[in-house]
Amino acid sequence: GGLNEREAARLNKQQGHIDNMENKAKADGTVTKKERAKIKHAQDRASGHITREKHDRQQSVRYQ
Repeated sequence: GGLNEREAARLNKQQGHIDNMENKAKADGTVTKKERAKIKHAQDRASGHITREKHDRQQSVRYQ
């Protein structure tokens, strides 16, 4: 389990995409139901990816 460097980079990129979605939705001062649903869906997908990557059999990279 754990995250290797590549997995962590991919998940960080995905989180950046979600952050951008949130910022665009907030830009006009109102987050619509549709925007909220899209953001929640993206967060749920990211959460699933994190869980899957953390519990796979690959070894994580340990930094010292």
